[in-house]
Amino acid sequence: MLFSGILTQLEIHQGPVALTGHLHPDYDSAASCLLMRHFLNQLGIDAQICLYGQMEAHGAALLERYGWDSAPLFSPLPEDALLILCDCHTTKLPGRVIACADHHPTMDAPDIPVYQNKQASSAGRVIYEAAVAHGLVTDREADFLALSSIYMDTLSCSSSKFQERDKPWIRETAARWGFDMPALRREGLCLTDLSQSVEILCQNGFRDYTFGKYRVASSYLQVESEEPSLVRDLLCRCAEACETQGYDVWIFLYYIPLKRTTDVYQYDRYIKKWTREHHTALLSRGNNVIPALERSLLE
Repeated sequence: MLFSGILTQLEIHQGPVALTGHLHPDYDSAASCLLMRHFLNQLGIDAQICLYGQMEAHGAALLERYGWDSAPLFSPLPEDALLILCDCHTTKLPGRVIACADHHPTMDAPDIPVYQNKQASSAGRVIYEAAVAHGLVTDREADFLALSSIYMDTLSCSSSKFQERDKPWIRETAARWGFDMPALRREGLCLTDLSQSVEILCQNGFRDYTFGKYRVASSYLQVESEEPSLVRDLLCRCAEACETQGYDVWIFLYYIPLKRTTDVYQYDRYIKKWTREHHTALLSRGNNVIPALERSLLE
């Protein structure tokens, strides 16, 4: 159990508790940290959110619209921090990792004392369900964070990441609190702001992974229509970053949510070549694309 395990770890180890997400956090990464802090407070645990990198622009704008300023979530990490990872299972931050709540299972589980990484619509949903199972109290804020994290992380419930079992809970919760679901559906498309520079866009949604001896990076865009010239520029920048930063593979995903298509581009640093696969579905990076790559690299 996630929360009972965290309590056990805090009996063993002493130090300030810090919550963090993946590098360059998105809405779900921030919302899952807010949810974790919300529930830990009920247990009498004071936890500080210490995100790092640059907040994804759409996610930051939505947080502010919903009443959370993203800037304070990037607090400096306390010395000797005990880390709880939300929406990730590795981190670049120093400190003792005591727990993880993620929704992208991998073949090899990291050595984390409390490790909950299971298929779910969002990391926020993983934390919410664990809190309910522990007997913690939910309220409008917790319900909204969990529900909105699903919409923002599954392209408004249309990605392959979305879990159909969440539908009854979403309907009941939205009706109980009167949430503006048409607005959430629009915002959940998370279309990328294309007014940003190519240098910034090529890092949109950046994540990196280590599979055995291989270092893998990935980024993505979610757009309204095809932009061939933009894709060419982005692939050029991603290839340069792959070379200069020493990654073996770079995965670039090009989503068109309104058409429900995903183009998966893969760059191999050793043969210096991109390959492309076109899919008539909104693939999940964490549940479909990266696990398939991991299997192909390690088999």
